[in-house]
Amino acid sequence: MKKTRESIIKSREYKYNQYCFTTKIRKEQKIEKLREQNQKNTEYQIEKIKRKHQSDLSKKKLEYERKAKNELRALEGKPQREYKQKKRTRNQKLQFALDIAQEIVKLRDTNENGEAFCISCNQKKNWEELAGGHRWSRRIQGVCLELENINAQCHSCNFTTGPRGDKQAMERVNLIYDQNAIEKYGLEKWEELAVCKNQCVIDPKKYAPSEAHLNALIPILIAENEGWRKQKKFYKPKKKWQNIYQKMIA
Repeated sequence: MKKTRESIIKSREYKYNQYCFTTKIRKEQKIEKLREQNQKNTEYQIEKIKRKHQSDLSKKKLEYERKAKNELRALEGKPQREYKQKKRTRNQKLQFALDIAQEIVKLRDTNENGEAFCISCNQKKNWEELAGGHRWSRRIQGVCLELENINAQCHSCNFTTGPRGDKQAMERVNLIYDQNAIEKYGLEKWEELAVCKNQCVIDPKKYAPSEAHLNALIPILIAENEGWRKQKKFYKPKKKWQNIYQKMIA
């Protein structure tokens, strides 16, 4: 069938509408799942999903518009236009590395059934109820990628230790976190990490990971993540970190 201006525009509109429909269903499924968990941070997580959903729609709309323009240019006998992709910033790469590290920790701490004990409340939780919880804030970039500083933590405790949590409850949760972490890694290692954290607080720029360091670290994290994925048969990965990374550096 010969392409026309109208058919190209209709095709792209149809694909975009189809994408909107499928992503809307996924969004509603995620929201429903969060509501079932009945956690304190449910509303925060819902808003996060909605923002991500809107961002995905905007990106996909731009992508389809650009493809349609190129197809129209092809009909007119004009050369294809290449659109430059924005390079990832250091902070975006840091966030990417954090996402991988948190998944590594969850895989490391869960058993064959995808269950683990929360490091802060000692309650047994399944995979969906767990997060990769930092003992010292991820804002302290010098230690945010240390895997000992990240442990499987239920969403409730993770929310409590965040910026919106209650201070008294935060102190109680962090105290139990410290006790369990010392038992897990040893007092010497935990004190070493605490000293490193204090140094990062005093001079954050000095200890923050550089872009070159992140470029070297991300492939290592991806390889470790793949190793854990192979061991944990219960886990069905939703993201292929290697593919995302290849697009990132392309």
